[in-house]
Formats: sequence, C-alpha cells, structure tokens
Amino acid sequence: MLFQSNPLGRMVNNYLMLMALPLAGWFIVEYLVKNASTSNIMLSFFTLPMMAVTPIALWWIIRRLRREYLYDSILGIQAWSFGVQLMFYAGLIEALFIYVYNEFLVPGNIARVQQAAIAQYESAYTTLETLGGYEKWMPKFQETIEQMKELPVTSPIETAISTLSNDVFFAIILMIPIALIVRRRPAAYDSNPNRPDGNAQ
Repeated sequence: MLFQSNPLGRMVNNYLMLMALPLAGWFIVEYLVKNASTSNIMLSFFTLPMMAVTPIALWWIIRRLRREYLYDSILGIQAWSFGVQLMFYAGLIEALFIYVYNEFLVPGNIARVQQAAIAQYESAYTTLETLGGYEKWMPKFQETIEQMKELPVTSPIETAISTLSNDVFFAIILMIPIALIVRRRPAAYDSNPNRPDGNAQ
C-alpha cells in the first residue's frame, strides 16, 4: 500500500479506511436486498440500479482524495491502487457482516436463499412451458435448474471469503477506467516539492 512510510501515506490510508465504512454499509444494504429479493421478486428490480452506485462512489472518493490530500495531482497507477485498497477495506467489513449474519443472526439463510432461487427458476420454467413457443430453450433451462440443485450449500465463512474475493476482483477491473478518469498531473507536477511520491525533479 503506497505511501505508508510517511505522514502523507498514513493520512491517505486513514482516509481510505474512513471512507470504507459508508461504502461497506452500502454493500451490506445491497446484500440484504439481494437476499430479500429471493422471496419478493419486485426487489430484484432494485439490485441493478444499486450496483451502479459503486463506481460512482469510487470515483467520488478517489477524486476527493486527489483534491484534498494529494495537491490535486494523482497518477493513474496511484488512483487504481487506492481504489483497490478502498474496496478491500470495504469488502473486509462486508465479509465480516456476512459471516456473522449467516452464522449467528440468521442460521440457515444461505440454504434458504439457494432454495428460493431454485424455486424462482422452476416457476419461470413452468410459466414458459405453459405459454409455449420456447421449446428451443427449455432443455437448457431445465439443465440449469438441475445444476443449481446439485450445488452444495456453502458455509458462512466460505460465502464471506467468496464475497471478499469478488469485491477485490471487481475493484481491480472497475478501477482501470475510473483511474484513467480521475488521474491528473498538472504542468507544475514535476517541480512541486510536495508531490505525492516525494520525488521532485
């Protein structure tokens, strides 16, 4: 993690950890909505718009970091690194919540969600079969349902680790375009004695 050997580095790290709290809170809300959508299909329409909040939040947080801590200068690799670091912190908090939620607060929730998802697919299969005209796709649909039934129920700790891994992977990919947008190197960057990497030319 960049810059942690100097005061600016510690300041940046503290900022990212602080910003990870509301971001993790949003991830937790997303998780709960996705869980609830298995029993209330209407909630599934909110999941995609909610996912769009994450890249906007990352852009805003890294842009604010650049403007208020890094003298309005940031390289693309720095922006990318900070974004991944931020998502790791937020994902770690989310993973801890998911473990506690599924292990202690709502035991059996993972199995219930999996069964509810299978039931939704079976209901959709029955509806399409009744309507007719989808014979071409029905075998593949049925195969998907059978595969879902054969999947083992993951443990709370496995679910938490998988969620953290997905968050980090998502950050690695998502931060590439965001870093290109956020990066900024003023003309006076090379001669700035306060430049973030501490290497004035």
